[in-house]
Amino acid sequence: MSLNKKAYIVPHTHWDREWYFSTEESQVLLVFTMQQILEQLEQDEGMPCFVLDGQSVMLEDYLSVVPEDTARVTELVKCGKLLVGPWYTQTDQCVVHGESQLRNLFWGCRDAKRFGAVMKVGYVPDSFGQSEQLPQLLQHFDIDKCVFWRGIWEGITENTEFIWRAPNGSKVTTAVLEFGYSAFQGMKPIGCHLDGIDQKMTERFWPGERENFLFMGGHDQKPWQSETVAEIHNANVERQYSYQLCSFEDYFSVTTEKPLAIVESEMLYGKYSRIHRGIYSTRYDIKKLNSNVENLIVNQLEPLLTVANSLGMKYPYGLMEKNWKQLMQSHAHDSIGGCNTDSVNRQVLARIQAVRENAERLKDITLKQLADASTKGLEGEFVLAFNPLPYQRDAMVELELVLPTRQFVLHDGDDLVDVHSIDCQLVDINAIVQDPTTLGDERFKSWYRHRIIASLHALPACGYRSLMVERLADKEADIDGNAESARDQNQLQMIQNEYLSVNVDTTGKVSLTNTVSGEHWEDLLTLVDGGDDGDNYDFSEPYKDYQVILQANPNNIKVSQGALRSTICISYQVKLPNNLQDRADKLCTTEQTAVLELSLEKGSDQIEIHIHLDNQVDDHRLQLHVNGNFLGQETIADQPIGLIRRGNDEQALSVWQEQEWTSCPVAIYPMQSVVAGETEQGGIAILTDGIREYQQYHESIAITLFRAVGYVGKPELKYRPGRLSGLPDASPDSQLKQPLSFRLALYPFKGKAVEAGLCYRAKHWLTTPLTLHNGVVQRFMIAPPLFEAPECFSLMFFDHPELAVSAIKATEDESGAVIFRLLNSGMQPTELGDLPSGWQVEIANGMEQPIGKATSSTMVPSQGLIALRMCKTLSK
Repeated sequence: MSLNKKAYIVPHTHWDREWYFSTEESQVLLVFTMQQILEQLEQDEGMPCFVLDGQSVMLEDYLSVVPEDTARVTELVKCGKLLVGPWYTQTDQCVVHGESQLRNLFWGCRDAKRFGAVMKVGYVPDSFGQSEQLPQLLQHFDIDKCVFWRGIWEGITENTEFIWRAPNGSKVTTAVLEFGYSAFQGMKPIGCHLDGIDQKMTERFWPGERENFLFMGGHDQKPWQSETVAEIHNANVERQYSYQLCSFEDYFSVTTEKPLAIVESEMLYGKYSRIHRGIYSTRYDIKKLNSNVENLIVNQLEPLLTVANSLGMKYPYGLMEKNWKQLMQSHAHDSIGGCNTDSVNRQVLARIQAVRENAERLKDITLKQLADASTKGLEGEFVLAFNPLPYQRDAMVELELVLPTRQFVLHDGDDLVDVHSIDCQLVDINAIVQDPTTLGDERFKSWYRHRIIASLHALPACGYRSLMVERLADKEADIDGNAESARDQNQLQMIQNEYLSVNVDTTGKVSLTNTVSGEHWEDLLTLVDGGDDGDNYDFSEPYKDYQVILQANPNNIKVSQGALRSTICISYQVKLPNNLQDRADKLCTTEQTAVLELSLEKGSDQIEIHIHLDNQVDDHRLQLHVNGNFLGQETIADQPIGLIRRGNDEQALSVWQEQEWTSCPVAIYPMQSVVAGETEQGGIAILTDGIREYQQYHESIAITLFRAVGYVGKPELKYRPGRLSGLPDASPDSQLKQPLSFRLALYPFKGKAVEAGLCYRAKHWLTTPLTLHNGVVQRFMIAPPLFEAPECFSLMFFDHPELAVSAIKATEDESGAVIFRLLNSGMQPTELGDLPSGWQVEIANGMEQPIGKATSSTMVPSQGLIALRMCKTLSK
């Protein structure tokens, strides 16, 4: 009997590769689970399909130890019974780089295709929030359907099926997992599972009436119950509702017969399912290391390898696939979120560190090959300077030189390079050179390690140029004619350049003046330490909090003036509560030091900020408040593609307790690397390097530097009532009792934030030119290059102020083509404009396949990305 309600049940398992267990443990379980699933699919004709959690890494893990099942897997994928992809791993969408998410889809789809087919549904069962740009990411790979669970509530839409539209206009037909991914939780009899499904369809909490319901027939790491098909058949005879084992496509074919509402929103709300906004700042050490590696690979290594490949060096496809996959194995929502046990978080950290070591050595060896090839036959000693961006740039570059003299100059063609000395240390050359005898008599000299800043001009677009090192005879006087000079706070408490002026008073209060626009900010920066009663999942304000504002002693403010860079250093020595109980009692007994450095470089229109501390206390959060006198409680931040404007969630905050949400929608948000607030004249953008969280306050934006907590999960939090999330395991490593460093920048802008080129600026700031002193100190001995390279080289030129570079890389099909991905963060569509000369340029999809011709008039939509596939044209 049917009452016109039907449950569509998709067979699946949800597979965390690690959480409170390691990847090694889960692989053992996967072997037994996969063997049972394969047998079920082969033998039970009533079993329509099985979803492998939307991530192809499960097949990689399984077949790496059971390769004899490759043919079985391939046959089941080809016939549509085993549904694989489109992701490589179930990536987080909020704290990993947008390019990482694109590569996750690329490798997930590519690996699935190797077995015969890709599941064309963007399945996201458990990620802690969904980016509003997910539809565009999916459509870049020709995926037009999406299924997710977390982050939605009626304030966004009252429908569980809708057309989700990204800011650029990309659309995907979407279904919400109203009841999560665990309709078959545990190994209970199927009748018990169906009782639960019946109850959910009868007493559903989502508004509106409907007849068709989507359920996921499985649970965490759960095998398939072999009696399911027969029990479903009997239930359709004996029960009041109807049931069908099906695929996502079966469900969409029924629920999309009528027009669906259009929705535009990110999904970060915890009404029906916990969203865990605290993961943006949990385990800052992991987030920072991951960001460093993403920047290394995307912003530096891939352009470098692409240039070297164009000159004849073989592209290391295997190494780069290994690096990307190993990195993405740490991008799953639990892994990069840090909401794991300490032992698992150590494995996540070690995995990312392994990628860093591989990528660093690949970078060093490639630079060495280019340096040797481009200076072959030339007399002298050289520094190779490589610019990864596709336009000429000036840059202040930090260099390290090891020389047998304390005096030297750098030549850039016919010009002398302006140099600012940071440090000069005597070194034992015999300890750092692999074969000191190659130095001849020079090995008996005194050698020095120089750290300098060099002011370089017009570095070639996506290319390199060599600087010549001239050693000079030492003088008795110190070499540091251009070095910084330090003055104490009584003599000078100001630094300035052509654009900005920074002043610090005797208590450490910072004021900033934009000398071009005249806009002025008093008491601009405040370091605020407060309690954190949360866990690895969520920040939660303590029931009794006591905040401490860091203030400086007048004797701890130092100013250093240099020709290329000037710095104010503010040292703080404060006493903080040692733990939550001390904080509740307002008992401050633990000494904590911190250093805030503000720097202005010659010709720069932004302030560089570095913060250093060695954390000494537990259960707290340190935020840097930027008191910009911002208009209203709105921010503009970057996301995986482009920018997003956010309010203060006033509607959600007004109802969350009355409606008994799972967690409070505190105005804590993710960002990639920039957030801005607007003023009457313009505003201030805050750029961050590896810091992924900010919080909105009235007239200020607080950057969460880090949070320190002691448990994986805790119950009954102020901001998250009820049960704990995860496990009650202690997590002492998450207290981060270790040295921590943070890098930020402030950019005062005129006009509107969305018109200030913030994504372009962030890319420029994070993309540091690469250098190599091709001298006596090299980590490894390598064979001479097998290719020739000119002394100066530029691969391509492209500079569009409204288009930020997302990636420059060789295509994975080994054709010699280049993928050039751009994004438009402006509010208006824009033409590509002049394309790189000497290239045949086509528009490409996410799989790097050409889908149309690109011309100078090709439009890039607002908040949209475009991938260009470029092939060198033959010279006549």
